[in-house]
Amino acid sequence: VLESLTTMPTSSSELNEWFCATPTKNLPALLSLVAHRRAFQDCWLAVLALPIRDDDSKRALVMLHRQVLPHMTEPRRLMDWLVDCADVGGTVGILALNGLFTLMQKHGLEYPDFYTKLYSLLDRSVLHVRYRPRFFRLLDIFMSSSHLPSTLVASFIKRLARLALAANPAAIVAVVPFIYNLLKRHPSCMPLIHRASDDDNQYDWSNDPYNHTEPDPTESGALDSSLWELTALQRHYLASVSGLAKVFTEAMNKQSYAMEDFLDHSYATVRPTPPLFLPLSLSPSLF
Repeated sequence: VLESLTTMPTSSSELNEWFCATPTKNLPALLSLVAHRRAFQDCWLAVLALPIRDDDSKRALVMLHRQVLPHMTEPRRLMDWLVDCADVGGTVGILALNGLFTLMQKHGLEYPDFYTKLYSLLDRSVLHVRYRPRFFRLLDIFMSSSHLPSTLVASFIKRLARLALAANPAAIVAVVPFIYNLLKRHPSCMPLIHRASDDDNQYDWSNDPYNHTEPDPTESGALDSSLWELTALQRHYLASVSGLAKVFTEAMNKQSYAMEDFLDHSYATVRPTPPLFLPLSLSPSLF
């Protein structure tokens, strides 16, 4: 029932359409916008207090930031539930962070562990779940501030590059432009693509200072590392992937990528279409 409530009154004038005269004194709760919002909030809090399945949590989280939080009188009361969902991890955790981010931006919530939690959710699964496009859209919003510490941003860049090594081509096609945009947005992280050892002009990846097991993204040592993973991607077997990764061999003077152009790809859309007929010189002999 709550899922079907796609609209809510936003002003008292929307509650004054009656077939009889509107009362002017002792207004009933039915005519109070605050009462409507409080009842709406109480319903949601009651439902979310029940033991619900992960699938139902996902359904609630998907609509939370647009259809629920704006109409609650005290949206911060959902903080504990959202934190519990974030601790679940996986898709539920990713969607819960969107609600927490909304509370931080619009309702003054303080959640200092937000980026640590976000960093912990960056694992192989996020590049393979069907919510991958949504995750990258959210990640783009979360990382949009130019005031984030360079040590933190470098950790996200490094982890994404590391995950891309074992990802499917459609996921890599999203990761590469995302890293490019982060580097453009945070020039202090440029040493990641320019760093090389002093003796042979080749980075010694066997002594990579990046600690991928460090849970704190500001302490991972990523800023002292190098994006050697991008060099590996430039040798990818799929030309569309290797060609895209070679953008880092050029001057970083291009415009940032429009991420929407890369988020909904599948393997079928990134691999080259085979010819319907082989050239005569390549056709197997029929005799």
